[in-house]
Amino acid sequence: MQQTSDITHYLITQFAGLVILAIVMIAFILIIQKAIGKLAQQIHSASSELNIMNTQISESQKVLVSVFTQNDKITSDISELNKKLTSIHQELSLLSSDYSDNQQVSQAIELARKGSSTKIIVEQTGLSSEDADAIVRFHGEN
Repeated sequence: MQQTSDITHYLITQFAGLVILAIVMIAFILIIQKAIGKLAQQIHSASSELNIMNTQISESQKVLVSVFTQNDKITSDISELNKKLTSIHQELSLLSSDYSDNQQVSQAIELARKGSSTKIIVEQTGLSSEDADAIVRFHGEN
């Protein structure tokens, strides 16, 4: 009988140990499931934030492409304006030179009408002696 009660006691002890172990395992699994749920929620939240950031990065890249395109266009426009300004500057230089030449010729004609000699006209206007001589012949007092 003693043996039967020892075996029974042993089986009950072993059974109780297995039940306790099963309860602990179930509790452990529930705790892990809860932690996995929280981690899954955090991953989902982080994934949403990353998607938002990717969208913002994509929009920023589009803006940068637009800015670079506009910059290239502005650079091209500035280059064209510089060419036009250079052309205008050259034209102004020519006009200024022509005006200066005309002013010298006008001054030479006025001097010739007043009876100045070719030498005086050359000294005062800076014209060549040939030009001054022709002006004196055509516009002089003679």
